[in-house]
Amino acid sequence: MKHSIRVLTMSIMTFSALSLLAWAGEQICQVCNMKIPEGSRHHIILKSEIPAKAPLHVCSISCVLKARKHDPKYVKVEVADFNHPEKFLRGEKAFVLIKTDKIKEDLDSMAMPPYFAAFPAKADAEKAKAKYGEGSIVEGFENALK
Repeated sequence: MKHSIRVLTMSIMTFSALSLLAWAGEQICQVCNMKIPEGSRHHIILKSEIPAKAPLHVCSISCVLKARKHDPKYVKVEVADFNHPEKFLRGEKAFVLIKTDKIKEDLDSMAMPPYFAAFPAKADAEKAKAKYGEGSIVEGFENALK
């Protein structure tokens, strides 16, 4: 009997862990309901200045603007690192390549314009700009919204 309970408990824990992993891998944009694929280079997390408010996962610059129009307290931004999309950068520290449509070829198929790429260092952003042959680099995600 103890063995059966132990096996059942382990099965439930394994199922729960796998469910959590599956949920963590993919998000839905909380503004437009579009799928944000795992490892998306366009994934943005908005955090409110009110600590108790849950963060918003959004898929694009346009959804950031819409979210802020609805609730301007979403002032903190984390954005996926273009070269390591599983990592997030603080928005104010990121170097963002903007004004390039050529970058779309390396974004997931669900990416919405205006296209951008965020990097932790200016040198990384400059390499991307050279690769795509166009665009502007701004420091800080807020400057990419202007």
